[in-house]
This record gives sequence, structure tokens and C-alpha cells, in this order.
Amino acid sequence: MLRPLSRLVYRRRRWILLLSAIFIAVSVTFGVDALRHLKAGGFEDPGCESAQATVALHAHLGQDDGTIVVLYSSPRGLSALDPEFRAAMQESLANIKGRPDVGAIMTWYTTGAAAFLSTDKQRTFALVGLRGDEARLMELIGILRPLLASSRLDVKLGGFPAVFAEMHEQVEKDLQRAEMLSFPIVALLLVVIFGSVVAAMLPLIVGATTIFGGLFLLRVAATQIDVSVFAANTVSMLGLGLAIDYSLFIVSRFREELALGKEVETALLRTLETAGRTVLFSGITVAIALLSLEVFPIMFLASVARGGAAAVAIAVTTSLTLLPALLALLGHRVNAWPIRLRRARPAAAAASAAASSSAPGARKGFWYGMSLFVMRHAAPVFVVTFVVLAVLGLPFRRARFAIPDARVLPMSCESRAVSIALTTQFPRNETEPIQIVARTEGPVLDAAGISALYEYTRSVAALPGVRRIDGLFSVNPRLGKAEYVRFYAARSRATNLPAAYAATHYAKGRHALMSVLYDCDANSEEAQALIRAIRAVPAPRGLDALVGGMPAQLTDFLQTLARGVPRAVAIIVAVIFLLLYLMLGSLVIPLKAVILNVLSLSVSFGALVWVFQDGHCSELLGFTPLGAIDGAMPVLVFAVAFGLSMDYEVFLLSRIKEHYDRTGNAEESVALGVEKTGGIITSAALLLVVVIGSFATGQLIGVKQVGLGLGLAVLVDATVVRMLLVPAAMRLMGKYNWWAPRPLALLHQRLGLSEGGAE
Repeated sequence: MLRPLSRLVYRRRRWILLLSAIFIAVSVTFGVDALRHLKAGGFEDPGCESAQATVALHAHLGQDDGTIVVLYSSPRGLSALDPEFRAAMQESLANIKGRPDVGAIMTWYTTGAAAFLSTDKQRTFALVGLRGDEARLMELIGILRPLLASSRLDVKLGGFPAVFAEMHEQVEKDLQRAEMLSFPIVALLLVVIFGSVVAAMLPLIVGATTIFGGLFLLRVAATQIDVSVFAANTVSMLGLGLAIDYSLFIVSRFREELALGKEVETALLRTLETAGRTVLFSGITVAIALLSLEVFPIMFLASVARGGAAAVAIAVTTSLTLLPALLALLGHRVNAWPIRLRRARPAAAAASAAASSSAPGARKGFWYGMSLFVMRHAAPVFVVTFVVLAVLGLPFRRARFAIPDARVLPMSCESRAVSIALTTQFPRNETEPIQIVARTEGPVLDAAGISALYEYTRSVAALPGVRRIDGLFSVNPRLGKAEYVRFYAARSRATNLPAAYAATHYAKGRHALMSVLYDCDANSEEAQALIRAIRAVPAPRGLDALVGGMPAQLTDFLQTLARGVPRAVAIIVAVIFLLLYLMLGSLVIPLKAVILNVLSLSVSFGALVWVFQDGHCSELLGFTPLGAIDGAMPVLVFAVAFGLSMDYEVFLLSRIKEHYDRTGNAEESVALGVEKTGGIITSAALLLVVVIGSFATGQLIGVKQVGLGLGLAVLVDATVVRMLLVPAAMRLMGKYNWWAPRPLALLHQRLGLSEGGAE
């Protein structure tokens, strides 16, 4: 299947190395600053109601593009009511007033609203509107911070622009930490696995090429579309992990072929026909599994899908071109600079032993003996293992979901400190209300508009959980509908300052704003229930309403995920069925693979809830439990882990199928397949877990969740599933493992996608 490519790579190896060097140079030059061009937001469906409400707020009501919270406190313990405190705060804000990128500034001193004062009167905050896109808003945080600094007050910046700016910085720090941690450990493990410094360097070269190439593609993509900054983590994680995995398969196979006495060109040809074919099919599966996330109209997931698929494509391409070219150039020198570990066999001898493990009479080895033991006790092993994994996944049944806010940042971040202060020291949710944008048939301030809006406001205010509503009718609660019609009449607004202020702040043309204040947590089920109740309130004739704000964004986000998950799962399952059928000619094996993959993933999902929602091991991992998990992370982990599991599935099953086709002995074929792949799969999984697990050391909770979730999924899949459940299941199904309807079996033979020889 890959014979033409292997011949081309061998004959043009120097040209391929030159082109690869050029690609690496370009990628390093333009990819190192890719994160500066990526965005920190993108967690909502642009077509959902809350997103439409946000658009209406900006387009029709003139709301600023972003709002920061500037929190003031006195290091000397002055009260916010003290004239000296007030003077210092006004002096600070005066430094930014009048800037073209600064909009409305609201404080306790300008509004008199009690919500701006802390319960002990020791702190107060200002709401500062900003103008610009997300990149400009984050840039403004760095510009305004020194301007707002005060010699007499402590000043901290919060709000979503500040959160996104610090999130952006933290992603870069986490990425650097993960790479600095994983690279030395992986390098050491590769030396131990290969017993040769030269052989160990090859996967690192492929991994570095993949990382920089992926970041370069993200930089290019960011010039045309919005790309999430979290895509960089995915590129680094998958790029390095898969590149090392694929390189391990190919280098191990190449050394194995050389140990059999084959010429370099012949060894390379056989390597790409076997291990190269496994890499190609695995890469296609992982990439399509990732691209299934495109069914979600959410920029964050779409960016991760594209970035991850790009990383996989580069990992596969470099593994099938750059790496074979290096092997062709090195030849037997791939074993140079050997490292002799105590009690370890020489690398060549180990490769020779692996190559001959399928020969008649070769029946020794740990993996061979273990698989025979499992198959002799197939039913109890399968049942006990199945039940244990299923039980470990049970915590996911009580999962609660949230969307990223300041709480995903480490406690050391300034915007996180502001968020905590607003939650614990001020009236709750004052800076994150539910926002209702109402549209009337005629001008809002006409009698018909005021009447319709008044009736709707009173209906919403009567709902359980609503503390108050700030809007046109919060000026004087004693006024009735008729009085408010007169209050907002044009003649009244001309002389009535409260009416003029409220009309300017809450209404414009045919649109009006209502801010609904509530006491529950914005990410709680109570808040989501309140959103559903508000949306269920019938609007009077001539009035339409859009409900937005944090709780509405979470509600819409979860609904978008619920609609997209079945489609994404269907795509992944269909792809796995198709690719495993093309490789193995069976319809039973794909079904088994799907069931076992879901089982191993359930353990990962259960751990996410047990650790990040319940807070177990929080001190060890260095985070504060939020009582929920990021709603997008299980979806991301599912897609990536499902694809990664095929890496080892394909590698193991192709070996088993090879022996079964030659001998027809199902049990013996499984034992030999496990024997020949057990060590490599374990080594590959260990390396991948190190790479992925290093991201669990990051400070962003979302990155920790992905690192732990994926690392655990790979670990369970490569050990418990591959070495216990797969042999047990295949023993129980016997010859039916390879069953397919006769027409499909003939089609598979005609396609000629089998390896056609021993691997």
C-alpha cells in the first residue's frame, strides 16, 4: 500500500530532508508567536438566543464591547465613604477618561447604587466600558492597568476582558511548563526503550517538527478565521504525543527488520508497508474523530478540532517522510551510541527476539503467557473487569457543567481575586445579571411600548429567584403603568432628570434593556431553571424578548452540546467501523472496539467528576474545586481519546489478524499478537501519558481536566482494555471475530488493503 512512497523516500531522501529543513525553519520563524494571534473566548454558539441578545445590546442599545471591573480598596483601611478615598479613586479614573477606546464609567459616586459598595463599606468598584474587538480589549488591559494605578489605593482589574487577558497569558505559561517538563522525561524514556541515543533522538525530532508546524498552521489560520488559544495546547499535546508514538512504531520496526539481516532499502520498504500503514490508518482515525467536533457551532471546539487535525496530519506526514528519510540516511547507524543498562539486552538482540517471536516454537514471554492466562479465564476476567470499569465511571452520572470564567484561573491572578471579592463582599451577581433585550413594534417610550414592557417586567419580577429588575421601571417602585406612561412622555423627559437618565440608559429606539438580579450561582441548576422560566414567560402582543447574560450563555451552551453530541458520536463510530473494516475485513471487531472504548472513557469521565467537581486530590493538583466541570471538556476528551484508542487498537489487531490469516488458530493468534505488541504498546502509552499528563500540571483548570482525562483514558486503554478485555473478548467470540457478510468480505479482499505479509 505504501510501497511507492517508501521507494520515493529512500531514493530522494536528501531532497526530503532539505524540504523538511525548510519547513522547520519557516515553522519556527512564524510559529513561535502564534499565541499572540489567537483568541481566549469562543465558548458560545453565535446562533443561540444569548448570543443574539449580546449582539442586540451592542448594535441597538449602544452597550460597550467589553466592561472591566476596577476594584478599589485602601491599604490603610479607609472607608469607601471617606472623602480621601473618593478623591483618590476619582483621580485614578480621571487618567483614562476621554480616551477613544474607553466608554461609560459608572461608580457609586455617580449612580448612588448600593451594589457598588461592599458590605463592610471598605471596598468599591467602577465599571469601565471598553471599545474594540477581543484582541484590542485584552491589549487595553495592559495599557490601562498602569494608568489606573494609585499611590493611595490598591487597584485590581477584573471582568471578562481582564479574565481573557490573564487566561491568554496562562495558556502560554502552561504550554511552556508542559513542554519543559515532558521533553526531558520523554527523552530519557526513549533512551531506555531503544538503548540507543541516536534512535531516541529521532522521535524527538519528529515531535518538535510537529509542534512548530502545527503552531505555524494555527498562525496562518488565525489570519482568516477566529482561532481559540486553547488550540495551541491541543497542537502541542497531540503533536508531540502522536509524533513520538508513531516514531516509536516505525523506528522499532525498522530496527527489527535490520536485525533480521535485511538491506536498508528492504527494511525501510517493509517498515512502511506494515508500521507505516498502521500510522496512516491511526492518523486518519484520530483526525476524523477530532473533526467530528466541527458539528458544534462553537469556536473553541472548532478551533481545537482543526488545530488537532492539523497536528495529526503533520505527525503522520513527518512520520512517513522525514523519519524514513532519516532512517534511510542512517541505516545501521540508527543503533549508534548505545546505552547499556544493567540486565538489559542489547538493542539488536531485543529486536531480533521480537522479530522471531512469531516463529514456530516461540512460546515464551510475559505478554504471551499473560494473554493465555486471560483467555483460559476469559468469562470471569471480562465480567470482573467490565464491572470494575463501569463502576468507576458512575460519578459522571451526577456531573454538573459550567463555562469558563475567572474561577478557572489560579488564585494568584488578579481577575480571580476580583471575582472572589465581588462574590463574597458585594451583593451577588451585580456585575453579571441576566440581561433581557426587549423589542417593541413602535418606539419603546411610546404609550404602547411602555405598557407592553411594564406588563412583561412585572411578570418576570414575579418569578421565584428574581431579586429585582433594573430597568425603566426601577426608578420608582410606587408608580403604576399609567404613571410610567406619563413619566416617560417626551414632555416629562425634557424636565425630569431621573426619567431622562433612565430613558437614556435603558432604552433606545425600539429596544429596551432589563437587568435581572438573582441570588443563586450563575453556573447553578437554579440559575438555568430561572432562565427557562423567564423564557417561558409569554410576552405581550407587540413585544419580543431575548434573554442573555452568564446563566443564559451556560443554558444555551449545554443545549448546543446536547444537540451536537449524537451527531459527533455517530461520525466517530461510523469512521471507526469503516476504517477497521478496511484494515481487517470484519464487522464484529469494530463493534467490540466501540463498546470497549466507551467503557475505558467512562473511567476518565468518572475521574473528572470525582476530582474536579468533588474536589478530591485538589491540593495535590493545585486547584480550587468549583463544584462543576467545564462542559466542553468531556466532549473534547471523548473525541480525542476515541481517536487515540485506535492507535493501539490498529497496532494490536493488525498483528493478531496476520497470524490468524496464516494459521486459523484464534487463541494462538491473539497470544502471539499480544506478545509482539505488548511491549511497544506499553512503551508508547507510557510516553503518551507523560506528554499528556504534563498538561495536568498547568494552572488553568480546563487544561488540567484535559491532561488528566486524556492521560487516564490512554492509560486504561493501553493496559486494562488492550491486555485484559481485548484478549478475553476475542477468546469468547472465537472465529466470529473476523466475520463479515460474504459480499463485504469479497469487497475487502478486492480492495487489497491488508498488509500481505508478516508484520
